[in-house]
Amino acid sequence: MPGTFFGFNTALRGMQAQQRGIYTTSHNIANANTEGYTRQQVVLAATPAYPVPAMNRPGGQGWQIGTGVDSQETRRLRDEFLDTQIRRETGSLGQWQQIQDVLQQVEVVFNEPSDTGLSTLMSQFWAAWQELSKNAESSPVRTTVVETANALAEAFRHSAAQLNQIQDDIDQSIELKVKEVNSLAQQIADLNGQIKNIVAAGDQPNDLMDQRDLLLDRLSKIIDFSVEKNMVTVNDEEIADGQIKIKLGNQYLVNVDGTDGSIVNIVAAGTDDANKGKIFWEDSGDEIVPANGEIKGLQKAREDVQTYLTNLNTLAGELAAAINEQHILGKDLTGAGGEDFFVIGDNSDTITAANIQVNPQIMADVSKIAAAANDGGPGDGSNALAIAQLQHKLIENLDNTTFDDYYKNFTAKLGVDAHEATRMTTNQGVLVDQLTNRKESISGVSLDEEMANMLQYQRAYEASARMITTLDSMLDKIINGMGVTR
Repeated sequence: MPGTFFGFNTALRGMQAQQRGIYTTSHNIANANTEGYTRQQVVLAATPAYPVPAMNRPGGQGWQIGTGVDSQETRRLRDEFLDTQIRRETGSLGQWQQIQDVLQQVEVVFNEPSDTGLSTLMSQFWAAWQELSKNAESSPVRTTVVETANALAEAFRHSAAQLNQIQDDIDQSIELKVKEVNSLAQQIADLNGQIKNIVAAGDQPNDLMDQRDLLLDRLSKIIDFSVEKNMVTVNDEEIADGQIKIKLGNQYLVNVDGTDGSIVNIVAAGTDDANKGKIFWEDSGDEIVPANGEIKGLQKAREDVQTYLTNLNTLAGELAAAINEQHILGKDLTGAGGEDFFVIGDNSDTITAANIQVNPQIMADVSKIAAAANDGGPGDGSNALAIAQLQHKLIENLDNTTFDDYYKNFTAKLGVDAHEATRMTTNQGVLVDQLTNRKESISGVSLDEEMANMLQYQRAYEASARMITTLDSMLDKIINGMGVTR
């Protein structure tokens, strides 16, 4: 049979277990609004019954009595699979947000359709040549041709400068994101060391693991990665030591060294013209090619901007080449042969959107516009008409389309791409919100639920305390009441 004081230990364990439950509930309530906090729960389990089955156990056979309760652990209520889903979809959201943001900036650059966009300026440019073909000797009309041409060239240069600035901004953003990746990796490595020490001592670093998971969530929006638990051999058994390893592609961003603990491999952004927009491992120089995240979105957006800049350069170059080719065939008002109407405005070898400009000599003297044909008189506008008719010519290097159609085609594609980025951003946002709500239903703190738990633990604690009072009364009866004659 159990001893006289047997029940005290059972009641004491009950008080201690319920007290730990109350402390954990208090911790949950205090962190109800803490970002990244995971709800904790005390795991209670019955302690082994008395006596332990044996041939010589006390009290004979046919009975066992419980010895109470024990709190085995304080666990985090977290779904690792859901974490993986959220991080993957958050990375996709980050990618599309960056693409959307950049494409919206590019749309502002082209500003189509509008009264000030390139499309309108090109229409005015062709109309000016058409009018010149009718009034070849008119100085005001010639001035209009030069001014519209100059406005068109300025629009090309301004658009190219803005696109180049957007690319520079993207490069700076990538550099900042790379620095953030390195910073987050270092913080995770530092937490690894603290978590490892606490796990080795047999405790549970729940709050530190919450901090690490929050860092992983932030990292997942920037770049895609995989997480591996670090395993160590103890008594011929593989167990997790609390540390994690983070892998980018085939190499580790955060690795675990057997003696030095967690180590971080630094990521660097490309700086020279050939490698701008790319990221590399600093030690090996190998390129990292992300498949998701904000860096991937910035890289994709950079490629898109380069495509639009290339299209703009092609349009400006082909437009200048076609007009120059026709213009030099004509005669100006003095009968002299025509010169290049558009020229290179810098030290480059070819005309691009960034350097196209009207010939300064023609800007200074509009009589040098070669509006007449070779055999025409001063009032002849045949060459001006031929230039005006270039508006409808199919240009081989412009995908066999006209100048206007080529421009409209790639700006229309810009509109489609921007709309797609907006749609994907919205959809990914909804998906991430849904997954986050599912996560909150598991890991989030519900104040109503915690209040109910608090009352439950409180009543159980009070009942265990009352049990001790009852046992004390029983002992008092035995010690002070038995054998006393009255």
